[in-house]
Amino acid sequence: MTEALAAQPGPMDITGLRTVLNFVACGVVLYEPSYDEQQGITDFRLLTLNEEAERITGQSVADAAGRMAHELWPEGWQTNLWECAVRVVETGVEQQTSAWLTNRCTGFRTFYQVLVRPAFQGIAISLTEATFLAPEHELLATIVDHSPNGIAVYRAVRDSNGQIVNFRTVRYNQKVLELCGFSPADMEEKTMLERFPAVQDYLPRYRALIDEGAPFVGEHYFEKTGRWVENQARKLGDGYFSMLRDVTEQRRAIEDLTAQQHLLQTILDTVEAGVMLYSPVYDDTNQLIDFRYELANQTMATYAGVSAHELVGTRVNEWFPSYYDNGNFAVYRRAYESGQPEQFDQHYADDGLDVWLTVNANRLGDKLLVTFTDFTPIKRAEQQLKATLDASINSILAMTAIRDGRGEIIDFSMDMANGSVERSLGRKPQELEGHTLLELYPGNIENGFFDLYAKATDTGVPQQGTLHYTDSNGFEGWFEVSAVRQSENKVVITFMNVTQQKQNELKVREQAELVESVLNATLTAVAVYEPVRAIDADGQPGPIVDFRFTLANQASVDTLGLLPEVLYTKTLCDMNPVLRNSPALARYVEVAETGVPVTLERQVGDRWFLVSAVRFGEDGLLTSSIDVTEIKQAKEQIEQMNAQLKRSNESLDQFAAIASHDLQEPLRKIEAFGSLLLDRYGPALGEGVTLLERMQSAARRMSSLIRDLLTYSRLSKTGALARKPVNLSPIVTEVLVDLELAITDKGAVVEVEPLPTLLGDELQLRQVFQNLLANALKFTQPGRSPRITVRAERLDAQQLPTDIPLPDRSRPYHVLTVADNGIGFNDEYRERIFGAFERLHGKGSPYSGSGIGLTIVHKVMENHEGIVSARGVPGEGAVFQLYFPIG
Repeated sequence: MTEALAAQPGPMDITGLRTVLNFVACGVVLYEPSYDEQQGITDFRLLTLNEEAERITGQSVADAAGRMAHELWPEGWQTNLWECAVRVVETGVEQQTSAWLTNRCTGFRTFYQVLVRPAFQGIAISLTEATFLAPEHELLATIVDHSPNGIAVYRAVRDSNGQIVNFRTVRYNQKVLELCGFSPADMEEKTMLERFPAVQDYLPRYRALIDEGAPFVGEHYFEKTGRWVENQARKLGDGYFSMLRDVTEQRRAIEDLTAQQHLLQTILDTVEAGVMLYSPVYDDTNQLIDFRYELANQTMATYAGVSAHELVGTRVNEWFPSYYDNGNFAVYRRAYESGQPEQFDQHYADDGLDVWLTVNANRLGDKLLVTFTDFTPIKRAEQQLKATLDASINSILAMTAIRDGRGEIIDFSMDMANGSVERSLGRKPQELEGHTLLELYPGNIENGFFDLYAKATDTGVPQQGTLHYTDSNGFEGWFEVSAVRQSENKVVITFMNVTQQKQNELKVREQAELVESVLNATLTAVAVYEPVRAIDADGQPGPIVDFRFTLANQASVDTLGLLPEVLYTKTLCDMNPVLRNSPALARYVEVAETGVPVTLERQVGDRWFLVSAVRFGEDGLLTSSIDVTEIKQAKEQIEQMNAQLKRSNESLDQFAAIASHDLQEPLRKIEAFGSLLLDRYGPALGEGVTLLERMQSAARRMSSLIRDLLTYSRLSKTGALARKPVNLSPIVTEVLVDLELAITDKGAVVEVEPLPTLLGDELQLRQVFQNLLANALKFTQPGRSPRITVRAERLDAQQLPTDIPLPDRSRPYHVLTVADNGIGFNDEYRERIFGAFERLHGKGSPYSGSGIGLTIVHKVMENHEGIVSARGVPGEGAVFQLYFPIG
């Protein structure tokens, strides 16, 4: 339209021109230049402006017409708008810029894209809002303005080669000023590098963001506020969208249980209006079949790919033949023939275009005025914003208050929800939208949420809180909520489900209380210390020289005899001065510096303590101390008793050896003299021979008993065995060789299966088989040929018999069995037979012995951490099983 105005000769019809301009969606202002005596331009006088420009500026045409531009909008003309306007007058070439303008009625400042074109003998300025253009975006504007995060939009500044060299602010919210410490003037008048030079280091990444679409996340420190701010930036047109979040506390703390709210927003891209004035085209039957361009501006011509004057006089279907099929022609014809205005939004994806348009058609006399606004960038931004909001960790609900006849809020209608609500509430957005709040979540009233929303809606004061929700439907959780009024009866809710965080906090609190209770209940003294360092000549901390108490449990307090508040002012060396410069203190320092724990005994006064020290934190110390005074005393007593016992055992060994020698010698003489008497005087003794033989038999039994007792004594005092691998097969073979005479006399059959190799004492293992095989040959059934079997098997833990009291049932065992078919024994004696001097047969029986043999077997098995079991059947035989642990 402004291009068409530039082509009009002669005087202007201001009133008629304003009527036409009122159909344009953007603001349009007409100026004529004011000259000085040297024909230099000094200012511009306003001729007229359309209704949209009146809304934008807050000035009516009646008040503004005839007044100078610098008087009406001084802040706008202080930018390069003045230079653009002068250049258009002097060159006739249109110029484009941007500027912040203040509405005189509302006081609101808004950023506009400004197009300056020649018109008549002056200029025409069109104003298009660069942010949140359409009314349906008021919701998003409210979210941005009241977001707990800083949100800003920047436009790239490029050099003559198209390289990005800086950025200018397009829009920002109050939170940006609070976080960064900038003033509105800093944001609006200065470039990014002028107000924050440190961004120069990040400029390559911002170029990659704009030119390649690579997302950027970084952190910056702002000295004015002393805050660290996280910057999440995403490409938006020829600029980027930035969300700023205060991360100061996260940087100061190792762990932060609170989640920061994130609200990603975007704004709509710049649009310009297209304007066409059509005349109808009829066929021979007087049917309206097309429209002809009478007037078109350059914006319209851009979509046709030609200049504006090339369109004039041509028919619409020559350039846009699809407008018949997509319904545009039908709407235009209806508007022309009915005289009723038509307005519609359209996705025009024909004739080489792919744009979103808002189209207005109004009959103007015998012409049809059609204007359109291209909101493609806004549409694309909306789609991007929707995806961004759906990916946000913050859940967002937009609601409308429902009031009763008295004006009281009785419920809320849920109008819009982002994708994150499913994570917080367990329902998809479409399951919420169109329903009322209390219909789906009746617990809002009892839990306090409803009052918070109502207060924000009625007062306009933003409300925040962390509340617990529960209802009759079984839904329960903790929520952080922020409620902000968007407009009358409209409220935006931003919330997060923090149930897990609250549960974790409760667990941490319970755990801390439990730890404190356990520490105070334990008899072990537990204390935590921080290092005390020497200060060097430069005032810098040096090596650790002591440790100061920071925490002590009740046992420590009781032991040290000080109140906690007094104890926490003391150091280790204050409490125990002998520690200073001692090896023990050096060990504590070593623990704090290396992290290698240490355990040592410490004497404090007349008490002894076992102290375990570990590093706590980076260079602190934690000690646990047990009073071991009684244990120390008992240990000393035991050591004294062990020394006495050792001396006693040594004496007993000497006595046993001497006793064995002294007792055996008379017995040998009795046997020798008895044999001499029998040889020399046997025939003369008569019945005395029998007495001598009984005497010799008694002497032999006594000698055997002494040898067995000495053997058992040595087994009983044996300490840890010097174990080595022992192959049992040759051991058994050697024993059978020793017993060869008895085997031959008895006519015995001995079967020996392959036997394993195990760790043990070879001599003791030989004694086991010597006693078991000798007994099998001794206790034979008269009239029956003895049969003896020796075999072995391996049993895993799960295969072990349950009736055998094994010392360790988690290990596998070698089980060796010695079975015979001799006289056997009654099973009730299966434990008794292993006792010392236990014999199941009297002295007059044919089965002689000392009663020590099986006792020796039992003792050897104990020494080898095994066990021997026996079972027998009188008249059928006996079975002995030896269990040796493996590993």
